[in-house]
Amino acid sequence: MDLKDNIPEITTISIGRDKQNNIVLDNPHISRHHAQLTVCSPNSFIIEDCGSKRGTFIENAGTLMRVVRKLIDIQDKVWLADLEFSVADLLPKVKATSSEKLDIEKDPLDFTEEFAALQKVYEDYPILRKDCRNRDKMIRLWSVVGGSVIGVGSVATAGTFGVLAVLSSAGLSMLVPTLASHLLSTEEKLELIDKEYRQRYRCPNPNCRDSFGNREFELVAKQKKCTKCKAVWVK
Repeated sequence: MDLKDNIPEITTISIGRDKQNNIVLDNPHISRHHAQLTVCSPNSFIIEDCGSKRGTFIENAGTLMRVVRKLIDIQDKVWLADLEFSVADLLPKVKATSSEKLDIEKDPLDFTEEFAALQKVYEDYPILRKDCRNRDKMIRLWSVVGGSVIGVGSVATAGTFGVLAVLSSAGLSMLVPTLASHLLSTEEKLELIDKEYRQRYRCPNPNCRDSFGNREFELVAKQKKCTKCKAVWVK
């Protein structure tokens, strides 16, 4: 079987007034087929206008900018005609952020497990950037990681938009199905890789999130704890 047959399709979510859409917005200002979201990762989406009459907008430097296609974050504000939403608003069955419950016995500043998972994020980043222009390499990579990573296209069997629950321990490998797709341009793929890397390669304490920038993981690990929030990374 051709390896390309094993690449899951990227999930797209149609939005509009027509009841056949995945998300139905019963408002006269919304076109029958207004826009669609393409799921790139649990946090990143491409919003695309479908030729709507009143347009699709995002906020840019304090003003609204009409867009045809744009990579956005799950918390970004989107205007469909004159109706304001965040992506999280449009996906009411999906929580915008994961609600992690700390074990009563666990030190609230112990983030050693979460920090260890960031090594894979750091290691995946240059590999994915280097190979994102080569779809065949991404397909071969998917053949290796596909058995252990939940693909974006698995939504059909994971329940309604269940793909957004992909675990962070997968590093950036969860992006492979998206990067192997022909539906995103090379520029959009590079933007997605950079965005996910910047969003995840930072202090794992949700109350801090201090960025590690381009610092090598080994050097960050030698620091052992965050100088800002005192979260413990390495014991």
